[in-house]
This record gives sequence, structure tokens and C-alpha cells, in this order.
Amino acid sequence: MIRNGPAWDTRALPALTNAVPFTHTTLSRLAAGLCLSASLAACSPAPSPLPDQLGAEFQPGMSLDDARRRLAAHGTTFSEKSSTECLALVERSPNVSQLPPQGGPCVFGKIPLSRSWYGGKSDVILQLVFSADGRLADGHFEQIDSLL
Repeated sequence: MIRNGPAWDTRALPALTNAVPFTHTTLSRLAAGLCLSASLAACSPAPSPLPDQLGAEFQPGMSLDDARRRLAAHGTTFSEKSSTECLALVERSPNVSQLPPQGGPCVFGKIPLSRSWYGGKSDVILQLVFSADGRLADGHFEQIDSLL
């Protein structure tokens, strides 16, 4: 215990008293924001096994008709593009396509997985590319999570 220490300058006390509510409010808001962010991050959906399952299901050599049936069975919303449209799409928007065209049609699709109470959603997006003989050459399946 210090008995003969320096005395506090009480002239600064009103300035400190006025600054404390602002600092307290700011810190409270910051803490609340961090808690909200942490709770939303904790509620994000777990990775789905569906992309891996689709990768195993859609093997090279599958016919286009069989691929259509399997996509419909999964509740997929998809669009089929001709070989010319696939090539033009890659040339115009290279970020849209994960796989280069293989001389046949290509299919782009989306399978909804879930929606959360806070507005987030999770989907699997897919791309299938076919060779000129109408057989599956390659496929790409990816889970996309978004916060609306």
C-alpha cells in the first residue's frame, strides 16, 4: 500500500465521466456484434455429403438420358446447353464453367439443400460435360452456402 503516492487530479474527472458512457456504449455494441457474428457462424450448415455422392453416381460414360433421369430424381433444377452454347459460354464468361467443353452438350444445375432461420441457404451446384457421342466426360459438384 502506498501512503504518500501522488494525488489524483480531480479536474480531469468530469471529462472522464463524460467519456465513459460513450466508450461503454461503443464497447457494448462491439461485443454484441461479435456475439451475433459468432452465433451465426456457429449455425452455418455442415458440409453435405451430397457432392461426393453425386461424384460417385455420375461416372464417365453415362448417357445423357440417364443423367437427366438421375438429376430429376435428386430434384435438380438444370439447363442443358448444346456444344456450341457451351463453348460460347466459356468464351464469354470463363468463371461460369469449371470444366472445359468436351465436344458435346453440357448441363448446369442446382440442388437445394437447406435454408436456415436467419436467411442463409445451402445448395449444390453442378456442371456435367459430355463428349460428342453423348457420353458423360466429366462432372463438377460443389456445395455453396450463402447468407441472404
